[in-house]
Amino acid sequence: MTKLLFILLLLFGCEETLTESQIEFSGITETNSDGTLIGNIDSDDWCEFEFDMYATDSDFGLNPVYPNPLTPQDWGPFHNSYRICYQYSSPFDSTWSNFNDININIINSDYDTIYSLSDEYANGQRAVCAYIADSVVVDLVYRMYMSSDNYNCHGDIQFEE
Repeated sequence: MTKLLFILLLLFGCEETLTESQIEFSGITETNSDGTLIGNIDSDDWCEFEFDMYATDSDFGLNPVYPNPLTPQDWGPFHNSYRICYQYSSPFDSTWSNFNDININIINSDYDTIYSLSDEYANGQRAVCAYIADSVVVDLVYRMYMSSDNYNCHGDIQFEE
């Protein structure tokens, strides 16, 4: 019985969920506008992978946002906003019959969401740029969460004025 409890704890006890105890910002991974790591690297953040849109052997992953930290700019039709670019990955199925359901959210320490992406047909690697209005950003540090069935990853993002 003790062995069974230990095995169950190993299988299910370490799954990351969004709880208050886990919103502890420990720093950011600094990147430039091309996604190159340029400074501080937070080893607790991100689930990096080699980005290749044509890769057929991909697994789950979430690369650091770029740039990080972010500053608002006038992006034409998006007005004064933060542009966040990132890459995510899911297992690739060459038959295109088994898709992955990916959810990506950016939240603050109070669990307020300022960005959300839902991809019910994820298959392989993707690159995304999103624009977040500066008026919705009220904190300096937010956390990006990626989740899919039995996979979770996160990374911290710093917003500058």
